[in-house]
Amino acid sequence: MKKQLRIQHITSHLGGGVGRVLLSYLEIAQEKSQFYHSVVSLDYINKNSKSKLKESNISFFEEMSKNYEELIKIISDVDIILIHWWNHPLMYEFLVKYTLPKCRVIIWSHISGLHSPSNFTKPLFRYADKFIFTTPISYEADIIKNLSFKQKQKISVIWSTAGLKHIKDVSFKKHKGFNVGYLGTVDYSKLHKDFLNISAKIDIDDIHFIVCGGDDEKNIRTEAISKGIDNKFEFVGKVDNIKPYLEKFDIFGYPLSLYHFGTCDQVLAEAMGCGIVPVVFDNAMEEYMVQDGKTGIVVKNQLEYKEAIKKLYKNKKFKSKLSKNAKEYAFKTFSLEKMIVEWENTFNDCLTITKTIKKWDGVNKGLNTTPLQIFIESINNFNKLIEYKFTSNLLNSKTKGSLNHYISFFDDEELKKLKIKLNKNKD
Repeated sequence: MKKQLRIQHITSHLGGGVGRVLLSYLEIAQEKSQFYHSVVSLDYINKNSKSKLKESNISFFEEMSKNYEELIKIISDVDIILIHWWNHPLMYEFLVKYTLPKCRVIIWSHISGLHSPSNFTKPLFRYADKFIFTTPISYEADIIKNLSFKQKQKISVIWSTAGLKHIKDVSFKKHKGFNVGYLGTVDYSKLHKDFLNISAKIDIDDIHFIVCGGDDEKNIRTEAISKGIDNKFEFVGKVDNIKPYLEKFDIFGYPLSLYHFGTCDQVLAEAMGCGIVPVVFDNAMEEYMVQDGKTGIVVKNQLEYKEAIKKLYKNKKFKSKLSKNAKEYAFKTFSLEKMIVEWENTFNDCLTITKTIKKWDGVNKGLNTTPLQIFIESINNFNKLIEYKFTSNLLNSKTKGSLNHYISFFDDEELKKLKIKLNKNKD
């Protein structure tokens, strides 16, 4: 009997947007793929993800950062390693400190790579046998232009999506007031820094903002209270089931930071798939996903954002037209089936590559590499960032590859000293 070829997925943690993409993929791939898939998480796998993995009969391991020796054994026995990558302390520790036995490695980037700390670094492209973008906007990253021809040949794009089948039966529920919904990361690493003020200034009497998601939602809620505008907002935190919220959103207000980490935003696709008209800023990702005046409204500034929401509130015919277009476009464009076919082709192509030992080609002292050195490896052009006093996302966010994120995992004195230095520099 022919041995079934094995794909080992490795992720920093499993839950949230990337989790929905991977779990939706595995649910179908387990039946249709010629490969056997299993999952390793360096940190936690949340309860909902565990249930879905068990339902799909997918084997999994969690908190493997506590048992790298076992992970190395797993890697030596599979055909392809697929790393679901974004800037996460545990993933960079794994890549930088540990030499892998002969293997084939695909890196699938779940961040755009356009801005620090969600940036690409040259060693990533030397490390991978294939490097897959989740969206074509990643080609705009400055570092890509300076790669060698050989390294550029490793790159291709597979649009990341969980599909829209799970929200196909979402239907609008009547409610009081005009609900502007938000789903996703509630943290200024992604959310526009003036989100509260932008929203509160929209002069619609019965407007209400429903904010679903986590990371820093408690602090942002506290900020709303301090501003005396908390009555306009409902912060619900992380939710396992998004359908009840989608059913009561009138529009999707999605003002993101210019320097956010997103690529092909799953919640934006889901909102559009439900016919919930999005209002977004003209950042690279949003402009790529939303056709202004056809499937949503793309704005250039805060005033335009305010006026766009008021227009959708007043002009029901216009809103209805955009809603219909958004739904049709989303189901046509964000196809899980297409993604599965593309991955099958990519895996087959990768099998022609000879397995090689994988060792990080950067600052690498093996197991003696310090947390500070690991953090520096994650940041493209570290000295330039020091000179420009760092971006606020890199310094202030609690997660998303920030300095605080690395400190929370490594509790390292050198990292803490760097934070003190940078806080002094920014004043």
